[in-house]
Amino acid sequence: MMKILITSIVDIEQTAHGRLYRLLRYLAPKHEITVISIRDWWKAGQKSVGEGNRELDEILKKVEIKHLTEKKASPVIQELYSFKTASSILKDINYKSFDAHLNYNSLVSGYVVTKKLKGAGIKTVYDVADDLPEMIKTSPQIPSFMRPVGGFIGQAVLDENIKNSEVVTVAGRYLKEELKSPKVKVIPNGVDTDIFRYAPQNDLRQDLSLDEAFVVGYMGALREWIDLEPVFKAVKDAKEKIDLKFLIVGGEEGYKKNKELAAKYGVEKETLFIGAVPYTKVPEYISAMDACLIPFRKNKVSDNSCPLKLFEYMSCEKPVISTRINEVEHIVGDRILYASTPEEYKGQILRLNNDDKMRNVLGSEGRVFVKENYEWAGITKDFETALDSVKKKAA
Repeated sequence: MMKILITSIVDIEQTAHGRLYRLLRYLAPKHEITVISIRDWWKAGQKSVGEGNRELDEILKKVEIKHLTEKKASPVIQELYSFKTASSILKDINYKSFDAHLNYNSLVSGYVVTKKLKGAGIKTVYDVADDLPEMIKTSPQIPSFMRPVGGFIGQAVLDENIKNSEVVTVAGRYLKEELKSPKVKVIPNGVDTDIFRYAPQNDLRQDLSLDEAFVVGYMGALREWIDLEPVFKAVKDAKEKIDLKFLIVGGEEGYKKNKELAAKYGVEKETLFIGAVPYTKVPEYISAMDACLIPFRKNKVSDNSCPLKLFEYMSCEKPVISTRINEVEHIVGDRILYASTPEEYKGQILRLNNDDKMRNVLGSEGRVFVKENYEWAGITKDFETALDSVKKKAA
C-alpha cells in the first residue's frame, strides 16, 4: 500500500466521469489517497453527475479531499492563489508522510506541491491529459487580451513541472511528441466495458419522442472545442430526405449558444437538448442513438486530445462520426467514419441511415477493439506502476 497525494485541476466530487475518476476507482481500494483540487462551484446548479452513482460514493468515502478554496472564484484564480492555499494545506496534512505525488493536469497548484514535496524527497508523476498552454490560449474563462501571455506563461510553468517530475504521462502519442521529453510515457484513456455497453430499450426513445427516427447524437460538455454548427447545417439538409433527430446530451457554457444555432438553422424541432445527466445514465442515452458524433473544432487542442467519448461510444456498439483529428485517426483508423463540413456530415449520416449492415459491423467490431485494447482495468495498472516506480524508499 502507498500513501499517495494527488494534485488535481478537476474536482472529483463534481466531475465523476473522466480520467482521474477512473484512476481513483482502481487506486482507492488499495492505497491511502488525499486529493488537493479546485472547488468546481459553478457546476452546483447543474444536475449532479454523481446522482445515483454508488461507485462514486464509495470512492469518496475512501479519499480525503482538500479544496484550494471554498470561495466562488474561477479555476484560474484558484490556481493562481494556490501558492498560498496549497502550502497551507500541505502543512495541515503532514506532507512529508506521503510516498508519491501525482500531479493531475494542473499547472500552478501542481507546481507548488511538486516543489514542496521534492524538498522532502517525495517524487512526482505528472499526468498531462491535455495541451494545457493551448487550452489557456482559447479559454473563454480568460479575457481575450490576456490569452497569448497566459499561454506563454502556461508553457513556462508546464516546462518547470516536467523538469521537476520524475515521470510524465500523457493520454496520446501526439501530445508526447509535443512535449519533447524523454520522461514522457503514453498512458491512453479508456473505458469500462462492463458499464458502457449497449442497453436495448425503447422507453427512453419513446419518452424523448424519438419514435422511429434515425438519431444522431452528441454526448459531452459543450465547451469551446466543440463545433456543432456544421452538424446543424447537415441536419437541416438531411431532414428533407429522412426522418432525423439530433440528440445533444451535455451542458456547460456552450448550451445557450448551441440552442441559438439550432434555431438559426431551423432545426429546433429536430434537435433535443437534454443538458447534463447523471453518470449512471450516460450509457442509456448513448444506446438511444443510432450514430454518435465527435464534432471537435480542428486545432492543436483537439489534435492532441484522446477523447473518452470515442471509447464509450464504441463500447456501446455505436458507429462513430468524428472530425478528422490526429489522435483519433491514430487510435482507430478506419474503424469509424470522418466528417468536418456540413456536406460530409450529411453524407455520412445518410450513409449510415441507409446501411444497417455497416452500422452493425462498425458497432460490434468497435466494441471488440476497445475491449481488447482500451479497458481501464489494464490502463490504470500502468499508472500504479508509474507511481510505484517513484515511491519513496523506506529510511
